Amino acid sequence: MSTAPTTPVSPAPVWDVINGFTSYWALSTALDLGLFDALAKDVDSGTGLDAGQLAAAIGATEPGQVTVLAETLVALDLLSAAEDRFLLTPAAERFLVSTAPASMATLVRYSPGPPAAWPGLAETIRTGAPAPAVTAELAGLYPALVRATGPTQAGVATAVAAELERRGWWPEQPTIVDLGCGSGAWTTALLRSRPNGTAIAVDLPNVLPIAEQAAVDLGLGDRLIGVAGDYLEVPLPVSTADVVILAHVLRAEPAERARQLLARAVELAGANGVVVVVDYPRPDPARPRHDGDEDRNAVCTAARHELLLSLTMLASTAGLGVTVADLHAWAEAAGAELVDSFEPIPRQHVRLIRSRTPEATS
Repeated sequence: MSTAPTTPVSPAPVWDVINGFTSYWALSTALDLGLFDALAKDVDSGTGLDAGQLAAAIGATEPGQVTVLAETLVALDLLSAAEDRFLLTPAAERFLVSTAPASMATLVRYSPGPPAAWPGLAETIRTGAPAPAVTAELAGLYPALVRATGPTQAGVATAVAAELERRGWWPEQPTIVDLGCGSGAWTTALLRSRPNGTAIAVDLPNVLPIAEQAAVDLGLGDRLIGVAGDYLEVPLPVSTADVVILAHVLRAEPAERARQLLARAVELAGANGVVVVVDYPRPDPARPRHDGDEDRNAVCTAARHELLLSLTMLASTAGLGVTVADLHAWAEAAGAELVDSFEPIPRQHVRLIRSRTPEATS
C-alpha cells in the first residue's frame, strides 16, 4: 500500500509574527527619517525618487541601505516601485505624510502604548494588572497619544454628524457631552457642523487642556465647557444632552467601570438623546457551535485588528476591550438599546444607543 504524501507543517505563521515586529520598526524608521515626507515633495511629478535621490533627501549616506528599507516598505504596501524609483502608495500619501489632514504618522509612534508594557505582558497576565511603572508611563504618554488620534477621530466625527442628521437625531442647537474627550477632535468636529451647538468636554486634568486649546484655536472656545476629573464622578446635567460621545474609552476600563460609564451616558442623554459609542469590539464570548454558525477560527481571524488593540489595552490598562454583547447587556440594564451600527471609515466601528422610553421610540 502506498501512503499519500503529507503536507509539511509550515512555520509561516510563526515567521509572520516575528516579522511583524520588524515591519513595525521599518515603518517607524521611515517616519523618523522623513522618508514619506521626502517622497511627498516629489508626488506631483509622478516619477518618484531613486535610492540615491531618496538617500540625499533624507540625509542618508548609503543608497544601498535606503534601498533595503524602501523595498521592505514596497513589500508592506506602503510604497510602490517603478523600476529603480520609489513612490508613495495612496495609503501612504493619505496617512503617513506628516502634513496630510488624516495623517497617522504620530499615531504610529504612540498607539502601541508604553514600550515597557510589552516585555512585561506575561507578568501582567499572571498578576492580572500591569506594573505600576507601566501605568505611570501611560499617564505621561496619554497627552501625546490623544493628540495623535485627532486627525482620524475628526474624520469619524464628521461622518457621524452627517449620519445623525440623516436620521433626524442632530438638532440645529445640540447639546453635546464628550466623556473622555481626549484631543477634542470629536467635540470640535461636532461643533463646527452646528454653529449654534454647545459642548461639555470631560477628561482628566492633564488631558482636558488639549481639547480646550483645540476649541480655542478653531474659534469655538466660547461654546465649549471643560470639566476636569473622573467622568464617572464629575457633576453633569442629566437628561439634557442630544448626543453623548464615548469614543475609545470603554475598552480601556475594567468591565464594571465601563458598564457604569455607559449607564451614565444613557442617563445624560435621557429619553430623546443618542449615545455614540466608537470602539474596536473584540469577538463576543465563545459558545457551543450550532449549524450555520461561523467557525471560531474565522471569527478570530476576522477580528484580528480588534483583538490586537484589545491586547494593547490589556498590556497597559485595566481594560480588556469591549464586546458587542457587552454593549447590548449594559444598554439593556440602563433601560436603553443598541439601535444600529455602521463603519463610516474602515476599521472605525460606531454604535448608536438610545433610551427605550416611549418618547425616544415613538
